[in-house]
Amino acid sequence: MGASVGVGALVVGTSLLLIFALAVQTLDNRLDTSLEIIDDAGDPLPSFQIEDATLWEGAVLSVTVNSNGSGYVDGNLIATGTGSGFSGTFTVDAAGGIDTVTITSRGNYSSPPTITVDASGQSPTSTATFSSTTGNHIYANLTNMGSVTLPLREVWLFLDGGTAEDPTNLGSAYTPSIGSTNWYPGETIALDWSEDGPTSYERISLTAGGLSVAHTLA
Repeated sequence: MGASVGVGALVVGTSLLLIFALAVQTLDNRLDTSLEIIDDAGDPLPSFQIEDATLWEGAVLSVTVNSNGSGYVDGNLIATGTGSGFSGTFTVDAAGGIDTVTITSRGNYSSPPTITVDASGQSPTSTATFSSTTGNHIYANLTNMGSVTLPLREVWLFLDGGTAEDPTNLGSAYTPSIGSTNWYPGETIALDWSEDGPTSYERISLTAGGLSVAHTLA
C-alpha cells in the first residue's frame, strides 16, 4: 500500500514539474517577444519626400552607331525632329570612326529623332550614321528628411501605385548618379530613370521602412 502511494506521489510530482517547466518556457517566450517589440518601438521611423517628379514620354533612351564613319575627331551629337532638348558626345577610334556615344541630355520628342554629328570642327572622310529609340524617362529629386540611414536596396519605386510584383529598387542602375549603397539623412538623390514600359504614367510612389509617399508626374 505504501509503495503504491509513493509511486503515485512521484508521478504527480513529475507531472507538476513538467507543467511548471512548460509554464516557465512560455513566460520566457512572451518576455522575449515583448522585449523585441519594445526594441522595435524605440527605433526612429524613416522620413523622406519626393521634391519634384517629371515624366518625359519621348526621351531619347538610346543612340546606336550604325556606321562608324572615318576622319572624325571627338565631338558632339545633335538631333532633328519634332521636339527638342537632346545633346550627346562621342569619341573616336584610331581611324576617326565614331566609337562610343554618351547621351548628356535626353530631350523630349514625339518620335525618334534623327541623330547626326555637329559639323563644327569636323572633316570626315566617310559619314557616320545613327539610330535612336525614345520612351519614358523620369527625373525626380528625393530627399531623406529623417535621421535614419536607408540602404538603397530597401527603398522601392512604384508607378501609378503598382503592385507588389512590379517595384523598382532604388539601388539599381536606374540611379546612375548614386555613388554609395545608402541614402543618408539630409541627402537628396537625383533620380534618373528610364522606364521602358508602354504606359503613360501619372504618379510616382516611394516606399521604405513602412512609409510611403507619392507625387504627381509633371
